Amino acid sequence: MPAQPETPASSSPRSPRRAASDRSMQRATLIAAGVGLVADLVLLAIAAIRPESAALFGALVGTGLTLAIVLPTVAITFAGPRLTPVSMAATVLGSWAVKMFAVILVLLLVRDVESVSSTWIGLALLVGAVSAVLIEAVVLARTRQPLDVDPAASPDEHS
Repeated sequence: MPAQPETPASSSPRSPRRAASDRSMQRATLIAAGVGLVADLVLLAIAAIRPESAALFGALVGTGLTLAIVLPTVAITFAGPRLTPVSMAATVLGSWAVKMFAVILVLLLVRDVESVSSTWIGLALLVGAVSAVLIEAVVLARTRQPLDVDPAASPDEHS
């Protein structure tokens, strides 16, 4: 009789199904970040050829905010497999709060600055961050990774 009871593969911290789910999430966030950044680069090019310089400055601020929104999500997907569920939830919630605080603070700081176009900030955020979120959702929906949850123990197993 072994000293430790054997655990099924699905209850190990990194089962094959969970590792595949982690890779799918990482892939989805990388694709989303790439699409968002490419979309913002196109928007920056369009803003650069506009006659008013406020368009380019606004697009630059919006692209910076897009990076502040998208890159922490990518980082969390790579750090997530090493975190406990509670610390992962705290990290996600904390990063979301910091991102929203940063976006609101920057928008408040530049709202009265005439050399920065708030319209172009909004366009860059819409094109970059929103497209990234949409792409991430579509990629994750298409991968359809099963949720790796251990079944609840029945009362008979406790005796």
